[in-house]
Amino acid sequence: MTGLLDSTVPDEQARYQVRFDVGLDGARRIGASAHLLVWCDGLATEPVPTDALPPHVEVIDARCGAASAIAQRLLELQAARGERTMVAVVAAGSPVQAPEGIPVEDHLLAGVVIDALGAVGIDATSPEAAVAAAGYQGLRGAVAHMLSASVGGRTLAAAEGTEALVAARARWESTELVVLREFDLTA
Repeated sequence: MTGLLDSTVPDEQARYQVRFDVGLDGARRIGASAHLLVWCDGLATEPVPTDALPPHVEVIDARCGAASAIAQRLLELQAARGERTMVAVVAAGSPVQAPEGIPVEDHLLAGVVIDALGAVGIDATSPEAAVAAAGYQGLRGAVAHMLSASVGGRTLAAAEGTEALVAARARWESTELVVLREFDLTA
């Protein structure tokens, strides 16, 4: 039994290179010892709370189409640092302060990113991250349906109309790498 115990706080997932959690509190838990934080908001219903995230981390606003670019960015950061670089992948949830329910679209987006990290060899993932990646892998053919059929998608369509879902889908598919704050190599 002692082999399973270590000196880290379990919910920080610090023993893993790739971590996963939900909401702002989750970002603070797993981002405290990370170098890169990937914010996953599949419907982008709220701005990324960059100022409320751990101050030392690079922050990327994820897009599904940019998952490979995000993985490459982690490899570049790791090469520049010359050592293993930790990444916190966070499903935004809604509201981000205290997410309510299961943010399906955010979990799927996080899974895309975690899957892309694994494809470039960054696969020391926490069980939480592995589950998010497996969810995406199992549902990749149904992502469009999941975006519109999820509670978040239906809520967005009811509040802002179906054109808001079309815009969310276009954002989801974007290949643009959106870095909101760069990692400070001198810190």
